[in-house]
Amino acid sequence: MSAALLGGLLLAASPAHATSVNFGVAYTNPTGPWTYPLWGQVGVDDLSVSGGTLSAAVSSRALSVGYRRGLSLPPLATVSARTDLTVTLNREYRLSSRVSGSAGPVAVSGGGAVFTLPATGIDPLAAYAEAPTDLRVRGWNADLALRYRVNRDIVAVLGGEFGPQAHGTLGVEGRRALTRVVAPDPADLPEDAGDGSDPAPVPDPETEVTGTVTWRAGVRGGPDLLAVTGGVGYATPAGVALNLDALAGVTGWRSRPSTLAAQATWGVGGSVAAPDLLGEGSLLRAYATYESWRVAAAPLRAGVNASVPAGSGRVNVDVAGGRSGDGALGFGVKVGYSIDLGRP
Repeated sequence: MSAALLGGLLLAASPAHATSVNFGVAYTNPTGPWTYPLWGQVGVDDLSVSGGTLSAAVSSRALSVGYRRGLSLPPLATVSARTDLTVTLNREYRLSSRVSGSAGPVAVSGGGAVFTLPATGIDPLAAYAEAPTDLRVRGWNADLALRYRVNRDIVAVLGGEFGPQAHGTLGVEGRRALTRVVAPDPADLPEDAGDGSDPAPVPDPETEVTGTVTWRAGVRGGPDLLAVTGGVGYATPAGVALNLDALAGVTGWRSRPSTLAAQATWGVGGSVAAPDLLGEGSLLRAYATYESWRVAAAPLRAGVNASVPAGSGRVNVDVAGGRSGDGALGFGVKVGYSIDLGRP
């Protein structure tokens, strides 16, 4: 029945409007919500429907449908929204939505999810993703972020997470371009006229960007967490990017001051990405994160992703692993292939 529904979606939309069809298989250990370690999926992305784009996928566990639409409000404002629904034959579900918008120097984004299906029921490697994933079997969560561009290089950030570990965030982010002076071409230098007159002025030296340095600093605070955060990043014009972030603080607050119990906590994470390392058009990315203070996400997560062009599509390989909150180690491997069907 699920396969028939996906086929109907493909037939209902003109092939010229379909961006890609994707296939994927995965192996995980431990199996999480499955009684078997293998997972397979076929899906379609970016079908043009009613001014937005529709995606759909059928896996060996669930059926997923998502819809995304953007709206431009001249001269400065833009809004985009996406909603996804996943259901299983056992009547488990996961409904999530995210909205983002900007107007002038202000950008706002927020989202939430309500579910009786764990995130690993949709993506078997979700537990080991770089971004923390709520791994509870059922519940809800939400997040909100407000960004204000103070000037060209400084952004103030205010946000919060709500759900199993509610807390707020306050921070500032900055960037600085690294440049170097480019030696002038001798042919562009003025020549001496030889008549004793003043020589023509030498043109100002040109510069070129050699990289961009970014930095982040802030605080996180909630009923059971108080910490400072910081991070740095570096990116080259060729697309190589490195990032490192850290957190240090205390957690473990109790409800009564007389029984206040706190203990030190910390976190650190880093990533590196390099384009064209595996051939033209390829991308190789690796990350590792340890967040001992998380209560609903795996504290230790690491992985490598490789994306390589192949024929009219791309091959994606993900290898990830980590340690859950109960100390159990796990890993997963996912291989996927997407075929570009073109645009009108």
